[in-house]
This record gives sequence, structure tokens and C-alpha cells, in this order.
Amino acid sequence: MTPNDEYADFILDKLARLEVVSSRRMFGGRVIHMAGKVLGFIFEETFFFEPGPTAERMLPDAPRRELFPGSKLFFIIDESISAARLCELAEACYDDFPLSKPRKRSRQDALRKKEVEERFPFSKNLENK
Repeated sequence: MTPNDEYADFILDKLARLEVVSSRRMFGGRVIHMAGKVLGFIFEETFFFEPGPTAERMLPDAPRRELFPGSKLFFIIDESISAARLCELAEACYDDFPLSKPRKRSRQDALRKKEVEERFPFSKNLENK
């Protein structure tokens, strides 16, 4: 387990009360999702929280940093934040976040689907049900 994974588990434990929070690996770090929306990112044991108007009001003095050169400024959430405060922040800011974009199908996925349809023609009918 990498330090990023351990830190992500630490943050997810704090957000566990919400029950709709998950994470997945992405670009050498972790992305934190809350009910289909991106809540933030974890890189190098730092929690980058998505900016928005509600977060601006709730975190006026929080430090900010670019996730990568040229990106927008994210709020840096200190690990000392309480679980209750972090959950309150996530719930309050949820409406500010855009829905995650659906994953684009890769060419490999399209070829695999075509192969299945050729071998099992009735599978098309199953998808429509």
C-alpha cells in the first residue's frame, strides 16, 4: 500500500458517515467521489478539495494550491480537520460540483462488444431490456 493509499483511507474514514463517498486511482494519486461528483484529489499525501462558492464561504482562510501547473487553485484540507467538519463541508458543497463525465469507451471495449455481438447475436436484445 502506498502512502497515497493510506492517506486516502484516512480521509475516507473521516467521510465514512456520508456512505456515498468512494475513491479510485488516477494519475498516480486518488480521486475522491461523492455520489457521482468529484469531491477532490489526493496527491502526495495532500487532500485537494474542489473549489466553489460554498467552499469559499466555509474555508475563507484555507491555503490553496494548484493540483498541477496551470490548474485551478484547490483548497488544501489539513489532516487535523475533524470528521464532522469535513462531512459538513462535503454535504454543503455538493451542489457546487458538476456531475462526473461518463467514461469514454475505448476502442478495445468497442471491439470486444462487436466480437460478443457476432458470437452471440441475441445479446443485442438483452441490452435493451
